[in-house]
Amino acid sequence: MRFAITLIVSFFAASHAHADDIWLTMDYVRPYTLKYPADQIVVGNPGIADVTVQDKSRILLFGKAPGMTNIFIFDENGETVENLLIRVRATSKGMLTFHRGSARTTYNCTHACEPTVTVGDDRQAFDNISSQAEQKYNQAASASRR
Repeated sequence: MRFAITLIVSFFAASHAHADDIWLTMDYVRPYTLKYPADQIVVGNPGIADVTVQDKSRILLFGKAPGMTNIFIFDENGETVENLLIRVRATSKGMLTFHRGSARTTYNCTHACEPTVTVGDDRQAFDNISSQAEQKYNQAASASRR
C-alpha cells in the first residue's frame, strides 16, 4: 500500500514538471520566462543548447548545434518545476551549402557569400574558418585591453 501511495505521489509530481517543446535556431538567442522561480538549472547537453540566467524567472536560451537536449529547472527545495525539451535546427535563410563529393562547405550569403562555421561541414574548411574567427576575436580582445 505504501508503495502505491508513493507511486501516485511521484506521478503527480512528475506531471507538474512535464516537458515543454521549444524550438531554437542555431546561433540565435531566445528569451524564455519560467513558470516558477528557479534556483538551479541543468542543461542536458550544453553542446546543443545553453542558458544565460537573467534572474530567477527569466532566462535566455541559445541554440549551439542541431540536435535535441533538455533543460531541467529546480526550485529552492530541489524539486523539478520545469523540464524543457530543446530542439535546435540549423538556419537555412541566407545560407548556401556547397558539396564537392562528400566534402561540404556552408556560406552565409546576407550581402556577399562568405564561408561560415557550420557543424557537419568538411573538417578542413571548418578548421580554417574557425581558426580565422578565433584570430579575429583575439585581435579584438587584445585591442580592447589597451
